[in-house]
Amino acid sequence: MKKHFICTHTYMSDEIKDKFFEDTKNLTDKELFDGLKTEKAELLQHWMGTEDFFYCHWYAEDEDAIFSALEQMGMNDVMVTLPTETQRYVSHDTLTGQPMVNPADLTK
Repeated sequence: MKKHFICTHTYMSDEIKDKFFEDTKNLTDKELFDGLKTEKAELLQHWMGTEDFFYCHWYAEDEDAIFSALEQMGMNDVMVTLPTETQRYVSHDTLTGQPMVNPADLTK
């Protein structure tokens, strides 16, 4: 069963960061999302600025599935990734008016 994860990524060095920006300057959004999709994990959202950290929203079976998807594009060689499972996922685009999942209730 797939779950929602937020991943925090950071580059392994400033040199790798600079090379990453150069190597991906013509990468399209479609290529990014298609390249990071497997049967067990898929990238749903991506936030990146010029800082050392950037963030992605994943829908995946587990953390290993995310690392496997990243490996498809050689990303594990350029960055460190911290996946965090999020039991509560709420989007403005899918409001229901129902009570939200309380993550604390899931640990009882």
